[in-house]
Amino acid sequence: MSVKSWFMKRKTQWLATFSRFPLATSLLVLIVLFTIMTIHSEGDSDYMNQALSAGLGVLMLVSIQLFSEIKPLNKLVTWIIKGSSLILPLLYYFYLRQAPMGYNQSGQIRTMVLYFTLAVLLIAVPTLHHKISFSDSLILTIKAFFSSLLISVILFIGISAIFSAYTTLIYELDYRWFAYSAAIVFQFIAPVYFLSRLPLFKETEHTEALDEAKSIPSLLEILIAYIIIPVLLVFSAILIAYILTNISGDFWQDNLMEPMLISYTIVGIVTLFLAENVDKKIARLFSRFYPYLLLVIAIFQTVSSSLKTADFGLTHGRYFVLLFGIFSIVSVLIYSFLTSKKFFIPFFLICLGVLSILPVIDAVSIGVRNQVNTINDLVAPYIEDDSVATPLDSELTNEEKARFSYSMNYLNQQEQLDRLDWLPEDFSYYQDFETVFGFDSSYHYYYADDRDISGPSGPRYAFISLDTTEPIVFSTEGIDEVVEVATFQVSDRDIQLNQEPYRIEMNTENENLTIALLENDTVLLEQDLSELSDTAWEQSGTNPERPLSEMQLTTEDENYRLTIIVKRLEIQENEFMDGEFILLISYD
Repeated sequence: MSVKSWFMKRKTQWLATFSRFPLATSLLVLIVLFTIMTIHSEGDSDYMNQALSAGLGVLMLVSIQLFSEIKPLNKLVTWIIKGSSLILPLLYYFYLRQAPMGYNQSGQIRTMVLYFTLAVLLIAVPTLHHKISFSDSLILTIKAFFSSLLISVILFIGISAIFSAYTTLIYELDYRWFAYSAAIVFQFIAPVYFLSRLPLFKETEHTEALDEAKSIPSLLEILIAYIIIPVLLVFSAILIAYILTNISGDFWQDNLMEPMLISYTIVGIVTLFLAENVDKKIARLFSRFYPYLLLVIAIFQTVSSSLKTADFGLTHGRYFVLLFGIFSIVSVLIYSFLTSKKFFIPFFLICLGVLSILPVIDAVSIGVRNQVNTINDLVAPYIEDDSVATPLDSELTNEEKARFSYSMNYLNQQEQLDRLDWLPEDFSYYQDFETVFGFDSSYHYYYADDRDISGPSGPRYAFISLDTTEPIVFSTEGIDEVVEVATFQVSDRDIQLNQEPYRIEMNTENENLTIALLENDTVLLEQDLSELSDTAWEQSGTNPERPLSEMQLTTEDENYRLTIIVKRLEIQENEFMDGEFILLISYD
């Protein structure tokens, strides 16, 4: 094919795409303009809310167009539906003005869920065509996405190379030229190319273009059959072994397992659908037996997440974890026992997504209400005259203090502390928490409950640091040398001081750490910091920040004085003691 023929074909294809998705491509142009204006203003003006709202409009308009091709509607009705659908992005723009993405987690969460839900809808709509399964739609979407991504990356690299050459050889271009080109390539050219790769989904027609679009590429087939499936099976074996060996202990409280299990089930469900079109024996066996394994793991994950919810209450994050657990179980049951209803799985996910952002029953609203109730239940016995009458440090158990600080931290992140009527009006979370309640706001990070959990465990670890929430003030009267040093800087080397022949020697070995003041080879003063290790172990599991009075050690004789202020001390049992220090040295 000649270059001219190639360009003419692309021109025809793009004109057809513009004609097929006129409103969607118009919104893409708007998104690019909003981004360029933001770049041009260098942050003085932010049009992110407008761009995000327009992006939602694009996803909705494309889905409506695909639906209208599968289930033909009157042209006027189709345009009315498309026009009406633009109300949602407009309303969402006004919502984002009240809950900006940069400061409000509610806005961030709803935006992410909306984008995810509409993306799933875009993939699911073609399954309404009687000749297209969800696995077919998934494959054609993957092909279109990676084709557009490859084209866009190569195009952007080429444009960047041209700009770089021009800047180097002729005239220096502003850095914003690169950002402008990125916006045009990735926010307009890439999406339009993606849309151009979507075939016409006419229920009354079965075209060669449709067959070509849903055919699985040989490379993807090899990746699924010989890489993804074997890796997933080996990972499953390791996961099952871990669950069986820790089923009475660590598994139910291991926070690292939760995101791992969620990621695992997501990959597992997607791989199941992709494997349907792979004509290999291993793929057929995988599709037959793997759903039962996935079902067992999904049940374990949901039960584990429920136990964690019982410990610290429900938050929006836990809400989504439990919601996804329900989706995993239901979808695997449908896949395994109701194979004729598999098309319902993505629509079930869409319903759960919409449910999670509806007012009153959305993830954030339920999370806030749950945490407010948790806090009120904990402090109710100690409230007099609409305020806490006594420091809670002496009233609550360690577990209750951990739950209290966790819930307070969550409400502070959601900017919902005003829901607690008994809090002082001028209460400042970071400045007043410890003064009002008697313990640190980060208590839940350091608290380790005393439940007997079996299973493998590593060396004990302890950490303390100087409290820097207030300015550190100390006297330097009579001080001749000030040295700031960390163990990683020294590595058993001497520190030469300004006044010869004095030097500092730091020795670290396992859990022993000493700092000595020497004159030539004579030790004048020596301070063993190992005595601070008891303090570190005592504070392990609670607030590690200690006041200056507890982090300052002094050793002296009639001629010399060595004061050590410990900024940070960290201990790994039977392995090391590490830290950062300020040394104040006086001679004579």
